[in-house]
Amino acid sequence: MSHLWMKPRRTPLAIACVVAAAAVGTGCSEDPFAGATDTIGGEIISPSTDDLVAAEDTLLFVGETTIYAAIAVYRVGPGVPQSIRWGTTDTTVLEVDVLNDLSAFVRAAAPGTVWLVALINEEIRDSLEVTVVFRGGARWETAFAGVPAGVYPAIGADSLIRVVTGGATPLLRILSPESGAFTSTASCFGALGPSVGVSDEAYAGGGTCVRRHAKGGDAQWTTPFTEAVLGVAVAADGGAIALSTDSVFRLGSNGSILWGLPLGGAPVTAPVLGPGGDVYVGWSAGGVDSVSRFALAGSLRWSAEVPGLSTGTPAVSGQRLIFGRPGGVFALDSTGVVAWDRSFLDVNLAATATSRTSSPVHDDIALYVQNEEALYAYSIGGTFVWVADSLGFGATTGVVGAPTLLLDATLLVPCASGSGGRDVCAVRQTNGNRLWRSPPGDGPVEGLVVGENGIVYVSQSLAGGGSQVAALWARVAPTTAGWPTEGGNPKRTRRR
Repeated sequence: MSHLWMKPRRTPLAIACVVAAAAVGTGCSEDPFAGATDTIGGEIISPSTDDLVAAEDTLLFVGETTIYAAIAVYRVGPGVPQSIRWGTTDTTVLEVDVLNDLSAFVRAAAPGTVWLVALINEEIRDSLEVTVVFRGGARWETAFAGVPAGVYPAIGADSLIRVVTGGATPLLRILSPESGAFTSTASCFGALGPSVGVSDEAYAGGGTCVRRHAKGGDAQWTTPFTEAVLGVAVAADGGAIALSTDSVFRLGSNGSILWGLPLGGAPVTAPVLGPGGDVYVGWSAGGVDSVSRFALAGSLRWSAEVPGLSTGTPAVSGQRLIFGRPGGVFALDSTGVVAWDRSFLDVNLAATATSRTSSPVHDDIALYVQNEEALYAYSIGGTFVWVADSLGFGATTGVVGAPTLLLDATLLVPCASGSGGRDVCAVRQTNGNRLWRSPPGDGPVEGLVVGENGIVYVSQSLAGGGSQVAALWARVAPTTAGWPTEGGNPKRTRRR
């Protein structure tokens, strides 16, 4: 319990008295009978490392503990209670122990919603609602029968979640972060999912078109394609970079095609706007993988052969781009020269099988990437740091889900489950140790995005070709340093 307190020489109730007295502009009576004996009020309060505030309805994860105190209000002002009786409406959900200073030590024991109750000086009753959930457990689930969803959901500044589903009529789905309720509008299906622009307009590219939707979902423009593939990069002017089966296109803010240039082969990576504000695309022809750089104004600067490419989005890092490849990861500088190339190693420092690799992510200090066997960490300069081979992506179909970096030096990543599917694992960035795993869901987790409140939104594939978006309970927000998630940010703009 000591980790909860920064001022151990003052008890929770003594601090509460001082804080409450200052708030109402009166003196603090630690003797409840100093000047008046009537108790006219009382309140449960929440101690913290900085100050004390009135307790609000709260969420705890199973196994978490916390401390609550209470104050009494007398006719002369707030003071320390003479007595407090603590209780809960369900002791199987919330365990409560009374400490020597009358504060309550609370442990979340099982999922459920209960009331924590304090009877202050046998006269005043105060209560707060406590909800206990499993960390990573489902807050809500929204299923789409019979149609696949893009791997990566995107979140706008409005906190709404956007996914695109396929089938005969591709649809953009805009979901409420609170309930999963959604609206739908006809769109274009892309395997990597949609991107979101500055004003929360959504871009969806795939199949026979690229379409931009207004914040509320209405179509603003549609650009036909013979076959659009992978995702789009969102330009600063509201236009986009899109790909066909063998070419790259620059779309203006009204959807018009400003230029199109051949790649020389089939695209393997989504486009990114990288060093110099130029367009970078990885592609393959005749068993040889290459990357091309195009000026945003529409000219080829260079093409260079590379060690290999895996489907996904390269990460922008200063004047370099970091690509995943089968069996490894490499960095390419802005001139097309491979700065470094690393093959994945297992815990015995032996080379692993050459399976597909996720989109890399980084925080400008370290980078993280996953293949079908393990999760890997390297310095931003390519020095091997650790491998966590107990997680395992766990399946051999679809895109390998990329990690997402959080503010508390952890990361979230799709990981193998005991049933052969994929859950979500939280992992320490420093050593690869797993902190928690989500409870098994209805289907394998393909990709994820994290909201500012820490809630995790995942796309899942379901039996029968269906899909699902689920919100999972968590509370750590994503970092904004570097390129911390697929596409560079929760909007998937593919631009830094």
